[in-house]
Amino acid sequence: MLFGAWPFLFGQQPAIDSFPLQKAMEIMNVLAGDSLRGRGNMTADLIKAGRFIISEFRQAGLQPLPGADNFLHEFYPRYPAVERLAEELEWNGKRIAPDDFNFFKAEPVTFQARDLGSFTVIHVDSFSGNILKLYNDLPGDLLIWSEAPVDWNLISTPTGGIAGARLLVHADEPPAMMKLFANPSYYNLIEYNIVATIPGKTKPSECILFSAHYDHNGVVKGKDSIMNGANDNASGTTAMLMLARYFAMRNDNERTLIFCAFAGEEIGLRGSTEMAKYFAAHMKVLSIKAGINLEMLGLPQYGKRRVFITGERYSTLPSILKKELKQQGIKVIHEPSEEKRLFSRSDNYPFVKTGIPVHTIMASDDDEPCYHRPCDEVRRMDISNLCFIVRAIAAASAGLINGKNTPGELSLPDWPDLY
Repeated sequence: MLFGAWPFLFGQQPAIDSFPLQKAMEIMNVLAGDSLRGRGNMTADLIKAGRFIISEFRQAGLQPLPGADNFLHEFYPRYPAVERLAEELEWNGKRIAPDDFNFFKAEPVTFQARDLGSFTVIHVDSFSGNILKLYNDLPGDLLIWSEAPVDWNLISTPTGGIAGARLLVHADEPPAMMKLFANPSYYNLIEYNIVATIPGKTKPSECILFSAHYDHNGVVKGKDSIMNGANDNASGTTAMLMLARYFAMRNDNERTLIFCAFAGEEIGLRGSTEMAKYFAAHMKVLSIKAGINLEMLGLPQYGKRRVFITGERYSTLPSILKKELKQQGIKVIHEPSEEKRLFSRSDNYPFVKTGIPVHTIMASDDDEPCYHRPCDEVRRMDISNLCFIVRAIAAASAGLINGKNTPGELSLPDWPDLY
């Protein structure tokens, strides 16, 4: 029974099939379709992919990180992380001081200017701390202004994030003309990790991470110029989104679940590196107990229903997962030669370097004939095998999610970093 309900996953099974072939194919066709032109880093195509991932998180009912107003984690993939002014605002022909306005984004944006017609304008007497919550049910993008000054530190974020872009302005007069200029030195250099959570029921401060990178290599010269990246790594991103959808439907996780779609993997693990730094610096209230990174699951290079787990000797997490995956009909084979350094070449590794046991589950590697070639297309993917693997990972994660399983101490390889 490939796509029916599996009553032995853990706890109460949702009534409908949570890993339908049709849904997986739909996600794959978007992410690896020609319209996204290979999801190259520093391109508008990757921005579009990020918006799609956010839409999937929203439809599933996931929330941003605690205190965040959106699902975005911004980082500079190729340049030093220095402060850059993101926007400038012109109001009735005069520039508004940066401290008198704030532009809250709901999704990744490209470099463009916006005028008064881009927003629904709302005048308020003052900016209360819950101003974003008060108007979060209104559709579209809002410009909310007031003659009263605002303390940005008091503005709180609605649970689930903001529904659309919100421009908050302190000004002395109504806007007859308005222009919001996007600073190219900011927007042309920024990329976005997409991050969502499902808060834990009884252990909310303990987290399990599921991740995948959604970037690829864009467009190259040649007759078939689009590097679609179906296996690498639309397949892993599809798996992550299917898991997010499933666990949100269950809504019974004891630990908090974090789902990360990373940009910048193909240019040196840039997104996951910045995300790991962010967690280490800002998420002291949360403790990531373990993580599963998902990579190249679309092609059964080593046989159907077979996967390997990278870095299998560096923590107990691979042995925990191997035992549970075997019960779900998945054979976990030994990872390919360590000389390939797959453990340190994927997005698990920046977290490993901070002491968190995060490993990557893979069904194929860089010996696959279409790896980093234009022929890595959806038509070659084994979607039914992908769904089987994802369903098994969901079941194998049960002990991690309910708090019964916690990997032991992590050891680090003695090789130098690649990036």
